[in-house]
Amino acid sequence: MKKLLSLVLVLILALSVFAGCSAVDENNNTVNGVFTEYLVAEKVGAINRENFTTAEGGIYYKGENNLWGVMSFNGAYDTGAIFTDVTPRGKYFEVTKVVASSENDIQNLNKSYLIDGKGNFIVGGYATYNLMGDRYITVAKGSERTYNKDEAVVSFTDSGLSCYGSSYDILYKGVWAVYDTVTEKFVPGATGDYYSLMSENGRYFWYNDAQDKMVKINEKGEALPSGAKLFDNGSYCIEGKVGEVYDENGKLLFTYDLTGFTPSNYSNGYYVASKYQDGASKYVVMDTTGKIISTEFDSYINVYGDVLHIDNKVYNPKGECILEGTYENVYFDKMFEQNWMLRNEDYYTVIDKNGDVFFNGPQDDDHQVFTGEFMASKTIDGEKYYYSYKDKDYTIKGAHFAPWIVQTNNANSLYDLVDTMTGKKLMEGYKEYDSISRNSLAYYVYAKYDGGADVYLVVSGAQLEEVLAKKNSLFDELAAAFNKEGIAVTVNKDTGEIALDSSVLFGGDSAVLTDSGKTFLNKFIKVYTSVAFTGKYEGFISKTMVEGHTAPLADSTYASGLQLSEERALNVKNYCLSSDTGVDVSKIRKNLDDVGYSNSKPIYDASGNVNLAACRRVSFRFIVNVDF
Repeated sequence: MKKLLSLVLVLILALSVFAGCSAVDENNNTVNGVFTEYLVAEKVGAINRENFTTAEGGIYYKGENNLWGVMSFNGAYDTGAIFTDVTPRGKYFEVTKVVASSENDIQNLNKSYLIDGKGNFIVGGYATYNLMGDRYITVAKGSERTYNKDEAVVSFTDSGLSCYGSSYDILYKGVWAVYDTVTEKFVPGATGDYYSLMSENGRYFWYNDAQDKMVKINEKGEALPSGAKLFDNGSYCIEGKVGEVYDENGKLLFTYDLTGFTPSNYSNGYYVASKYQDGASKYVVMDTTGKIISTEFDSYINVYGDVLHIDNKVYNPKGECILEGTYENVYFDKMFEQNWMLRNEDYYTVIDKNGDVFFNGPQDDDHQVFTGEFMASKTIDGEKYYYSYKDKDYTIKGAHFAPWIVQTNNANSLYDLVDTMTGKKLMEGYKEYDSISRNSLAYYVYAKYDGGADVYLVVSGAQLEEVLAKKNSLFDELAAAFNKEGIAVTVNKDTGEIALDSSVLFGGDSAVLTDSGKTFLNKFIKVYTSVAFTGKYEGFISKTMVEGHTAPLADSTYASGLQLSEERALNVKNYCLSSDTGVDVSKIRKNLDDVGYSNSKPIYDASGNVNLAACRRVSFRFIVNVDF
């Protein structure tokens, strides 16, 4: 943490040096804007394998046994290579443990299920899964096989319901339904075995019933009124009837006068409303309460937060043109949500909501700007140089890697990653990098070396400071609570482990909990849940791993110690979730999971020697929600 804070202080000082100063770019355009954000890379895990694939929901890999496994983004949770097949499905993974003996083996075809990257079961027992927005999942259970697409009654993609592999001409009739990942229930009314199901805005469902009648329902299975006009935020109005806007559950949000401005579209948090008057259309911006917050415009309004794009010019809601020039396109930056990129025929311009310019750059054969990321590059003698916001010039030589980051050459034929806003190295000396975006505010970088990869979380400095401070605070409160109750555990902030001595829990090389071990766990789990799952830490922990470890003795192997480590972790987890503890563990029931590591994660003493006694342990390690 001290290392991170020192880095943060350096970055703050670096930013303060040029805060508020003007600069002139290579075309003598004044550049006044100053970025108030910066990037920090914090190591959050490691992966002990070279070959793996990143996906929207986590990591998946093929093990040495030709089976597949799934890992969380930071590698902290690993299912192990136990699946015959793994297919990414948006933020989830479709997995199977059985293989259909033939294309007619519909019973086994219906045995796939969805998990997330942290191993949580989502829904299962179906032949196919398709995500509808962030919340809903369409599932279908195969019942009859057909070769002809035209005969397939249920179809969610252009290819219909496929069996597996690339046999897209093999279709299955069956029953479909919609699963709600928030309520963990199926949507009432959204089920059938007739025609394809469609979604709009991830909140509404359309399908044809047995009489070929189109049915439109909300997430509760309630039919929407006839003539409902849907907006992108899930609200709707009844076109041409009444001046009312409702949310997706039918609750009235606001009313409007049908003779005045009527909402016609929703964009980036606002409604665009229009009216026809004196032979011409007028447009305004409404907030989500129906209040008009802009002046009237004669042309349609594209809303980008506090910036309006109208007739190729840029305005604020007051109707003031905040930047002269004609701009064909406006790109809304999703990373820090404070700046916008504009493009006309010859130039790219980056501004804030006040119209202050961060960057002006030409668009020609030698210049390139990555839309939405503000990564401007210039080709000089065949080499790419990137715009550094610290130096206000094309000064960083390398290749575009990720938003705001350039990959540069290292003196040892390795590579570094450099933050273009500050010119600082985020990480250095790795053979290869890969990344996966979590959302617009954070992403993981996999810095690879021979045999594995270090995992870094890249976020804005202020966000990471907040998460790390909260994580350290939780460690401190747990350690203090354990000490107060006389519970002997080792709390390691660096590894995230809370280590329990196996000799306290088990007898000899047994995995059976002793009476004294159960008494110890009764006290431990009471303190752990009372601190980690109440008050200010509510929702902060996404997963608690119960990990079994053995000592790396001279005659032991990974295989020989694996079963004991797995059984110990499983038995500790099961006991902690039982009623025998006398503790309400309902909040951690879905959160608690177990894994055995055998002798693969030894503990060393201050001299660098293996501490055999400390190696024999069962650890509780929590994974925090760092995905923002």
